[in-house]
Parts: sequence; C-alpha cells; structure tokens
Amino acid sequence: MDVLGLQGKVAVVTGGGGNIGSATVRLFGQLGANVLVVDSDIERAENAASDAREGGADAVAVQCDARRPDDIEHMVDVALRRWNRLDVGVNIVGGGDGMGKSTLELTDEEWEASVETNLYSAVRCCRVFARVMLERNTAGSLVNIASPAGLRAAPTMVAYGASKAALINFTQTLAVELGPRGIRANIVVPAFVPHPGMSWGGGEEEQAALARRTVPMGRVTKAEDVAGAIIAFASDLTSFSTGQMIVCDGGRLLTNPMNAGSGSGSDAPPA
Repeated sequence: MDVLGLQGKVAVVTGGGGNIGSATVRLFGQLGANVLVVDSDIERAENAASDAREGGADAVAVQCDARRPDDIEHMVDVALRRWNRLDVGVNIVGGGDGMGKSTLELTDEEWEASVETNLYSAVRCCRVFARVMLERNTAGSLVNIASPAGLRAAPTMVAYGASKAALINFTQTLAVELGPRGIRANIVVPAFVPHPGMSWGGGEEEQAALARRTVPMGRVTKAEDVAGAIIAFASDLTSFSTGQMIVCDGGRLLTNPMNAGSGSGSDAPPA
C-alpha cells in the first residue's frame, strides 16, 4: 500500500547531490517517486541519481545552477519531457559568503551572494514549479530548507541568517497565496549536519561532543533525519498542512534558543 502517496510522483530536488540532498533523493527513490536530481556538480548529481535508481525508481541527474533563471527553466523542461508532470519541488541549495564576519564587516557583494543563494534561488524555483503545477492542475508540494539561524539572532552569520529568515516568510506567504489553488508550501529547519571534510566546527568528533552537551536527544543531526522531514511534507500524510515548519535539531533550539552555538559552526549552512 502506498500510504505516503509518492509512488509514481515526480520530485525535483535542487542541491540534490549534497549531503542532505542525496539522502532525500535516495529516500524518494525507495518510496517509488521519480526524481530529477539537480546540482551544479554533475558527478554528485549522478551518484545521487544512481542511489535512487537502486530503490527501483526512475532518476535523472541534471547539471544546473538553481540561481539562474535559464537553468531553472531547463531543469523543469527536462522533468516534463521525461515524465510530463511535476508533483514536488524541494529546494536544498544553501550557503553564503561572509561567514565569520559581523554586520559592519560584511561587504555588499557578500550580502548579495548570500541572498542570491539562500533566498532568490528558492523564490525563482518555487515560482516556476508552482506555475507548472497550476498549468497541470496538480495538487503539488513545495518544500524549502531554512536554518535555525533564520529563527534567531545570528552573529557572524548575519547575511545567511537574514536570507533564511526571509525564506521562511516567503514560504509562509506562498502557502497563503497558493493554498486555495491546491499547492502546499512548507519549511524544514535542520541543524547543521556534520560531514567528512567539513572546514568548521572542529570536525565531526567535536560536533558530536557538543551535541552530547547541548542537544536533548544527545546526538548531531543526520542527513537522513532531514530527508525524513522533507518526505513528510512531500507526502499525502501532510496533505492538509501548509505554511508549517519542522525543526530538525533534536530539541536544541528549545533548550538554548538565543545564539546557541554561535561561532561553533554548529549552525553553518546545511547544504
């Protein structure tokens, strides 16, 4: 029984070759959804698509920059030519310049780069995804990825935090605008997911030690944790939920809400 209602659906995942992205793509594949894996690194995208195909679904990798309108149109065109539908749009692209700098130290260029990556890429993708869904009368689902830095003050991460806060507001507004037309828009807020080769936070061991001290559930966030929340919003189980938020941090935001981990790298960009 297809309880989640994802069998045969089509999902487009931007940033699909990254840490959270590849876990999400793999889970979509295991649940029978067809996936367009979008990433600026085609090798990462191909690897993620291959994992999804092992689950029995059809998956295609596309090299695109989700910040560029022409690339967004191209990736959606690929999905429509292959499957002639689009049911789920997931935006995982994230990052930004100026990490470690205060508000007064950030340059205009660093602000613009962060806003372009974290906000405008998702805005442009959602706009195109929603238009396609409306044209085909699809009860679609849009899922954007924010950050704890978008829910509180974010010293040394101000441009990143501000752009993620704007993304939360945008997603909630989109939910109100598109709800009457059958399209949902929701937000997943993951804590930082440690990964091999990361350049901040002192490495995986230090992140694990920090989590034992500060996270009620006693461990770091895993990519699979975030993927599960994304799938929940993509599925029929949340068909009456829109403009909502799942915080994937093991409860840390509840116990240390003000600038928790500031400077530690624990809330660095999730993707």
